[in-house]
Amino acid sequence: MMKTTLNLGIFLLTVSLSTFLPHTATADVTKQYLPEGAVARLGKGRITDVTYSPDGSLLAVASYIGIWLYDAHSGEELTLITGHTDVVISVSFNPDGQTIASSSGDKTIRLWDVQTGTEKHILTGHTGWVYSVSFSPDGQTIASGSQDKTVRLWDVQTGAEKHTLTGHTDRVESVVFSPDGQTLASGSSDRTIRLWDVQMGVEKHTLTGYTGWVGRVSFSPDGQTIASGSSDLTVRLWNVQTSAEKHTLTGHKHIVLSVSFSPDGQILASGSWDGIVLLWDLAPQELQPPHLVTDVNADGIVNIQDLVTVAAALGETGETPADVNADGIVNIQDLVTVAAALGETTASAPTAATLSPEIIKQWLSAAVQRNPTDATSRQGIRVLEQLLLALTPKETTLLANFPNPFNPETWIPYQLAKPTEVSIAIYTADGILVRTLGLGHQGVGIYKSRSRAAYWNGKNEVGEPVASGVYFYTLTAGEFTSTRKMLIRK
Repeated sequence: MMKTTLNLGIFLLTVSLSTFLPHTATADVTKQYLPEGAVARLGKGRITDVTYSPDGSLLAVASYIGIWLYDAHSGEELTLITGHTDVVISVSFNPDGQTIASSSGDKTIRLWDVQTGTEKHILTGHTGWVYSVSFSPDGQTIASGSQDKTVRLWDVQTGAEKHTLTGHTDRVESVVFSPDGQTLASGSSDRTIRLWDVQMGVEKHTLTGYTGWVGRVSFSPDGQTIASGSSDLTVRLWNVQTSAEKHTLTGHKHIVLSVSFSPDGQILASGSWDGIVLLWDLAPQELQPPHLVTDVNADGIVNIQDLVTVAAALGETGETPADVNADGIVNIQDLVTVAAALGETTASAPTAATLSPEIIKQWLSAAVQRNPTDATSRQGIRVLEQLLLALTPKETTLLANFPNPFNPETWIPYQLAKPTEVSIAIYTADGILVRTLGLGHQGVGIYKSRSRAAYWNGKNEVGEPVASGVYFYTLTAGEFTSTRKMLIRK
């Protein structure tokens, strides 16, 4: 895994970037992080956290003195927010950039109006220093992690505590929401990372493997990977769904205090106590499949020839290109995998299947009409029957949109157990109809690929781009209805 080293020559406890340093960063890296006019001023108090506002116009700097706000472009000092009675440790903007949350050694979290600098709420309940604070993507919930070993969730509007999450056996160093807001990750001095269900307030997984305390944690933009840094000098990548460790990245010579993904998820930055930032190139391992395993005959495209090759090899064991999923035997699952990849090429981005139960039925009908008597043809008919069964959903289902969060477009997949009229309605979080996607009469099948799923360009009925935030989409398929949530982040 490739890395680039940046020597900041200035110690920052955390690195929180809404824009990302390129690999060709100049030697004067400090200016990339802090406005030139702010550098001298920041010498007035030890810096504990820095973060940009969502639109990149402001920089909030937490220090022993208070919270400094700067114009991120000119470096002009705007205001100093004070009120905590101890060091300010962590700061976070809400998604609309109008509110700052701060946590402190005085055991409180405070919410501040960005425009006026006035205090809106004081959140109390922690019995130790509050090391980390974070807004949820929809701006409705705040998470905090504390020396008292707890993680707490708070209602932003009322300031009331919603959940106290217990399980860590030492202080909680950091908390961060997943991009969809459904999961919270917390890193602790007990050498673990814990994943929590935000709605239920219960623990989902514990990630273990570190030999030192865990500092900052960060979700990848697609929400599928967590990065974390530790006092054992390593950076680790974790699979969110399985909790398995994917990679251990070594190279730091001091405690790793901060990790942050680039907006496209292809680069990870990690910062350590000695002022060194390493940039890790994740693309070769994480984003670029080396080849198309579904292109069984290696002619550069997944087509009917690959399907025929797999069908002819059904039942074979051992190493063979026809064993697409590498489970040791060529079976119906390999056939379905190839069918789902028809149309993919090595020269273009993958596209999923346009194969449908209707097409399989046509093939079956044509094959049966020939009234074949040879064993090969009869085997082919049996394979088609198995494939038809595999591609026919047992129930109608609305699936999660992808990507999510997204900007500016997304695809909404679903599957139909019977032919029917289909439409998808998109609503704001407060129930206002934004857009209706009339999909017409659809046959039985799986509509998961970009070529088959419903497409939304992030605009309302009159063609205007909608604002960032949480939206709901409802599938209506005959008598069936189902609703799911999605997030637009700009």
